[in-house]
Amino acid sequence: MNVTKTPNVLWRQARSDDFDAAYTILRSAARRMVQQGRHQWDDSYPQKEDVQNDILLAQAYVLESDEKVVAYGVVSFDGEPAYGALCDGKWLTHGSYAVVHRMAVDIDERRSGLGTCFFEKVVEMCKERNVSSIKVDTNYDNVEMLALLLRLDFLLCGKVYYDRAGERIERLAFEKVL
Repeated sequence: MNVTKTPNVLWRQARSDDFDAAYTILRSAARRMVQQGRHQWDDSYPQKEDVQNDILLAQAYVLESDEKVVAYGVVSFDGEPAYGALCDGKWLTHGSYAVVHRMAVDIDERRSGLGTCFFEKVVEMCKERNVSSIKVDTNYDNVEMLALLLRLDFLLCGKVYYDRAGERIERLAFEKVL
Protein backbone atom coordinates (compact mmCIF):
# COMPACT_ATOMS: atom_id res chain seq x y z
CA MET A 1 0.00 0.00 0.00
CA ASN A 2 1.35 3.42 -0.98
CA VAL A 3 1.47 5.74 2.02
CA THR A 4 2.54 9.37 1.64
CA LYS A 5 2.88 11.76 4.54
CA THR A 6 2.82 15.54 4.38
CA PRO A 7 2.91 17.83 7.42
CA ASN A 8 0.11 16.60 9.71
CA VAL A 9 -1.62 14.75 6.85
CA LEU A 10 -1.32 11.12 5.88
CA TRP A 11 -2.46 9.97 2.40
CA ARG A 12 -3.33 6.32 2.10
CA GLN A 13 -5.62 3.78 0.56
CA ALA A 14 -8.84 3.42 2.52
CA ARG A 15 -9.39 0.29 4.59
CA SER A 16 -12.63 -1.35 5.63
CA ASP A 17 -12.32 0.23 9.08
CA ASP A 18 -12.43 3.67 7.38
CA PHE A 19 -15.94 3.01 6.08
CA ASP A 20 -17.86 4.83 8.85
CA ALA A 21 -15.71 7.96 8.64
CA ALA A 22 -15.76 8.00 4.84
CA TYR A 23 -19.50 7.51 4.63
CA THR A 24 -20.10 10.18 7.28
CA ILE A 25 -18.01 12.67 5.28
CA LEU A 26 -19.96 11.92 2.11
CA ARG A 27 -23.38 12.08 3.80
CA SER A 28 -22.49 15.38 5.49
CA ALA A 29 -21.47 16.81 2.12
CA ALA A 30 -24.70 15.56 0.55
CA ARG A 31 -26.82 17.10 3.33
CA ARG A 32 -25.01 20.40 2.93
CA MET A 33 -25.66 20.39 -0.81
CA VAL A 34 -29.36 19.71 -0.31
CA GLN A 35 -29.62 22.44 2.36
CA GLN A 36 -28.05 24.90 -0.06
CA GLY A 37 -30.36 23.89 -2.90
CA ARG A 38 -27.61 22.26 -4.92
CA HIS A 39 -28.09 19.08 -6.92
CA GLN A 40 -24.87 17.06 -7.04
CA TRP A 41 -25.64 14.63 -4.22
CA ASP A 42 -28.75 13.93 -2.18
CA ASP A 43 -30.36 11.23 -0.05
CA SER A 44 -30.10 8.72 -2.89
CA TYR A 45 -26.41 9.22 -3.72
CA PRO A 46 -23.80 8.34 -2.66
CA GLN A 47 -24.98 5.23 -0.85
CA LYS A 48 -23.26 2.84 1.55
CA GLU A 49 -22.79 0.35 -1.27
CA ASP A 50 -20.83 2.91 -3.28
CA VAL A 51 -18.29 3.37 -0.49
CA GLN A 52 -18.13 -0.34 0.27
CA ASN A 53 -17.42 -1.07 -3.40
CA ASP A 54 -14.84 1.72 -3.60
CA ILE A 55 -12.93 0.18 -0.70
CA LEU A 56 -13.36 -3.37 -2.01
CA LEU A 57 -12.00 -2.36 -5.42
CA ALA A 58 -9.00 -0.65 -3.73
CA GLN A 59 -9.92 2.66 -5.38
CA ALA A 60 -10.81 4.54 -2.18
CA TYR A 61 -8.29 6.93 -0.64
CA VAL A 62 -8.29 9.04 2.49
CA LEU A 63 -6.40 11.90 4.00
CA GLU A 64 -5.89 11.40 7.71
CA SER A 65 -4.93 14.02 10.28
CA ASP A 66 -4.23 13.18 13.92
CA GLU A 67 -5.53 9.64 13.27
CA LYS A 68 -8.86 11.01 11.97
CA VAL A 69 -10.07 10.61 8.38
CA VAL A 70 -10.61 14.15 7.10
CA ALA A 71 -11.09 13.59 3.37
CA TYR A 72 -12.26 10.75 1.15
CA GLY A 73 -12.33 10.09 -2.56
CA VAL A 74 -12.07 7.55 -5.32
CA VAL A 75 -9.08 7.42 -7.64
CA SER A 76 -9.43 5.00 -10.53
CA PHE A 77 -7.15 4.22 -13.43
CA ASP A 78 -9.78 1.97 -15.05
CA GLY A 79 -11.49 4.75 -16.99
CA GLU A 80 -15.06 5.99 -16.73
CA PRO A 81 -17.57 4.62 -19.29
CA ALA A 82 -19.56 7.88 -19.31
CA TYR A 83 -16.45 9.73 -20.47
CA GLY A 84 -16.55 7.89 -23.79
CA ALA A 85 -19.63 9.89 -24.79
CA LEU A 86 -18.46 13.45 -24.08
CA CYS A 87 -20.94 16.03 -25.39
CA ASP A 88 -20.51 19.68 -26.34
CA GLY A 89 -16.73 19.55 -26.41
CA LYS A 90 -13.72 17.27 -26.57
CA TRP A 91 -11.15 15.82 -24.20
CA LEU A 92 -7.66 17.29 -24.22
CA THR A 93 -6.04 13.84 -24.40
CA HIS A 94 -7.08 10.36 -25.47
CA GLY A 95 -4.66 8.13 -23.56
CA SER A 96 -4.86 6.64 -20.10
CA TYR A 97 -6.05 8.86 -17.28
CA ALA A 98 -6.99 8.90 -13.63
CA VAL A 99 -10.56 9.68 -12.69
CA VAL A 100 -11.59 11.16 -9.36
CA HIS A 101 -15.08 10.46 -8.03
CA ARG A 102 -16.92 11.00 -4.74
CA MET A 103 -14.31 13.34 -3.26
CA ALA A 104 -15.28 15.23 -0.11
CA VAL A 105 -13.64 16.86 2.88
CA ASP A 106 -14.89 16.61 6.46
CA ILE A 107 -17.31 19.49 7.06
CA ASP A 108 -15.21 20.73 10.00
CA GLU A 109 -12.06 20.80 7.85
CA ARG A 110 -13.40 22.74 4.87
CA ARG A 111 -11.18 25.49 3.46
CA SER A 112 -8.09 23.96 5.07
CA GLY A 113 -6.39 22.99 1.80
CA LEU A 114 -7.33 19.31 2.02
CA GLY A 115 -9.06 19.30 -1.37
CA THR A 116 -5.91 20.68 -2.96
CA CYS A 117 -3.82 18.17 -1.04
CA PHE A 118 -6.03 15.31 -2.25
CA PHE A 119 -5.52 16.29 -5.89
CA GLU A 120 -1.77 16.79 -5.35
CA LYS A 121 -1.61 13.18 -4.19
CA VAL A 122 -3.53 12.07 -7.28
CA VAL A 123 -0.96 13.91 -9.43
CA GLU A 124 1.81 12.00 -7.62
CA MET A 125 0.02 8.70 -8.28
CA CYS A 126 -0.32 9.59 -11.96
CA LYS A 127 3.36 10.43 -12.28
CA GLU A 128 4.32 7.13 -10.63
CA ARG A 129 2.20 5.29 -13.25
CA ASN A 130 3.19 7.45 -16.23
CA VAL A 131 -0.40 8.65 -16.59
CA SER A 132 -0.54 12.14 -18.04
CA SER A 133 -4.10 13.23 -17.37
CA ILE A 134 -6.75 13.50 -14.65
CA LYS A 135 -10.43 13.68 -15.55
CA VAL A 136 -13.26 14.59 -13.22
CA ASP A 137 -16.88 15.64 -13.50
CA THR A 138 -19.08 17.71 -11.25
CA ASN A 139 -22.44 19.42 -11.20
CA TYR A 140 -22.89 22.97 -12.49
CA ASP A 141 -23.78 24.16 -8.96
CA ASN A 142 -21.03 22.43 -6.96
CA VAL A 143 -19.32 25.74 -6.33
CA GLU A 144 -16.59 24.36 -4.07
CA MET A 145 -15.49 21.69 -6.54
CA LEU A 146 -15.74 24.06 -9.50
CA ALA A 147 -13.54 26.59 -7.71
CA LEU A 148 -11.04 23.89 -6.73
CA LEU A 149 -10.81 22.49 -10.26
CA LEU A 150 -10.29 25.92 -11.79
CA ARG A 151 -7.69 26.84 -9.15
CA LEU A 152 -5.83 23.61 -9.98
CA ASP A 153 -5.82 24.38 -13.73
CA PHE A 154 -8.41 21.84 -14.83
CA LEU A 155 -10.07 22.84 -18.09
CA LEU A 156 -13.75 22.43 -18.91
CA CYS A 157 -14.00 19.95 -21.79
CA GLY A 158 -17.73 19.32 -22.19
CA LYS A 159 -20.56 17.41 -20.55
CA VAL A 160 -21.12 13.80 -19.56
CA TYR A 161 -24.33 12.05 -18.60
CA TYR A 162 -25.15 9.37 -16.06
CA ASP A 163 -28.30 7.34 -15.55
CA ARG A 164 -29.29 7.38 -11.88
CA ALA A 165 -32.55 5.72 -10.86
CA GLY A 166 -33.97 6.22 -14.35
CA GLU A 167 -33.04 9.89 -14.47
CA ARG A 168 -30.47 11.36 -16.87
CA ILE A 169 -27.93 13.34 -14.86
CA GLU A 170 -25.73 15.95 -16.57
CA ARG A 171 -22.26 16.76 -15.27
CA LEU A 172 -19.57 19.18 -16.40
CA ALA A 173 -16.42 17.31 -17.45
CA PHE A 174 -12.93 18.62 -16.72
CA GLU A 175 -9.42 17.47 -17.53
CA LYS A 176 -5.96 18.42 -16.35
CA VAL A 177 -2.95 17.45 -18.44
CA LEU A 178 0.10 16.74 -16.29
